Amino acid sequence: MKNLFDFEYTERALNNADGTPSNFRQVFGNKGVNMACPKGTYHVVKTADVSTLGQAFIDKGHEVSTFEHRNGEKIGLVVSFGSKPSKVGESSYQLIITVPNNGGGKGYLAIKQLRLICGNGMMSNKTMHKDNYIKIPHTINYKESLKMMESSIGGFLSLLEQVQSTDLMLDSVTLTHNEAMFNLNKWFFEQEFPTSQKGDLTLDTFREKLALDPNSIKCIKRYEGLKEAFNKELAYNKELGLELSMYTVYASVTNYLSRRIEYSGSKASSTVQFERSSAKLGFFEGIV
Repeated sequence: MKNLFDFEYTERALNNADGTPSNFRQVFGNKGVNMACPKGTYHVVKTADVSTLGQAFIDKGHEVSTFEHRNGEKIGLVVSFGSKPSKVGESSYQLIITVPNNGGGKGYLAIKQLRLICGNGMMSNKTMHKDNYIKIPHTINYKESLKMMESSIGGFLSLLEQVQSTDLMLDSVTLTHNEAMFNLNKWFFEQEFPTSQKGDLTLDTFREKLALDPNSIKCIKRYEGLKEAFNKELAYNKELGLELSMYTVYASVTNYLSRRIEYSGSKASSTVQFERSSAKLGFFEGIV
């Protein structure tokens, strides 16, 4: 079977200063770049083995692409599940399987949802809670874990249903305009406001500055981007016949984060960037 990635990891044993074998080795990723020096008990998950899992999705009729970060410190699969209708707007869905190979922990799952009406999306593992950690340990038997995933591909459809269910629960929490703005401001202050710029600011004094002296806030341009996203979501609500709700706030945040990624200029793959930004969606977990 053809490897879906364009490289494979290679390894070289390391010796102690006296020439005796050590318990460590060098691991080289894409383009021969040294990316880790793990212990002997840490088994790198080979690209060929991840490809086998990807091929299983392909055989089921799904489109599959790969990604890598920092010459193979992370590798993964992006599996398309097509689009599905919803009260809050039709969305397309992708399953993201990420495997860190730089001496870090287990692989994990995330769902990337792209809302078609606005063309923005965000990755989420909030629906899977602790179960988002798939059992791909860096041990000698990691291939058995991949085979178990391969045999339960149909089960991934339930993850998409969880995402849709969460959307509807957020939509059921109707808000006044003032309540929506409070939650939007609270999210920005807690998740997006640079800590180095907060000083003695609290949420209440931040809201006061927004009302009385917004230009004194150093990151006001970021906030204006969030407000722009919120105004767009209000227009989408009218188009779709939706009430103002916590989903409106959530969609505004994902819209904003998507645009931040789009204009970031980061060299990291878009999948890795979405993963980083999606950590900021934890704000909404306690709501539903």
